Amino acid sequence: MSDNLKTIKELADELGVSKTAINKKVTDRERKLWFSKIGNKFVINEDGQKSIKRMFEGLIENQESQTENLEQKPNSQTENFRNNNESNADIKYILDIIEYQKEQIKDLQNTKDEQFKQLSNMQNLLDQQQRLSLQDKKLLEEYKSENDRLKVLKMPSQETKEEQANIQPQEELETLKEQTRALNDKIKGQEELNNKSSKKWYQFWK
Repeated sequence: MSDNLKTIKELADELGVSKTAINKKVTDRERKLWFSKIGNKFVINEDGQKSIKRMFEGLIENQESQTENLEQKPNSQTENFRNNNESNADIKYILDIIEYQKEQIKDLQNTKDEQFKQLSNMQNLLDQQQRLSLQDKKLLEEYKSENDRLKVLKMPSQETKEEQANIQPQEELETLKEQTRALNDKIKGQEELNNKSSKKWYQFWK
């Protein structure tokens, strides 16, 4: 074990106290600051060791005097007392570990709940973004469709253009024909007039 880290048992042996005594002294807040788990054992950092030693400075002296008194009792009673104390200490130590693990599980569950809420919020935002994107796409398609419809109404069709192109030369041709007929009629009239004049002179000279 590292010089800076000690198991609860190692520190308890060093102080001459039980593991249960240490667990009783340490609060949940201090446990989170000083304790960590390596493998299946809980270890205490250097700050925790110093603080716990200060907690037991006066208690160690009292325990030493109690130990002297116990040594004056019959050996069988002393042994039973020690066995009972060790058994109770082990049970309390196990219960403390279980309680500590429950706190860790509770903290972990709270963290998971918070992460789940964040994921749920992100999913809701993503759904909203997708709906807005679909709405924008639909509006764009409607706008393009309406724009194409207006273009069709404004622009003449190919057939209309061809009809207009055909009507203009036809009108010009009809005008030219009318002018040609009028000119021919004028020429014809002039020829008739000339013929009549020629006949008159012919009869006059005859």
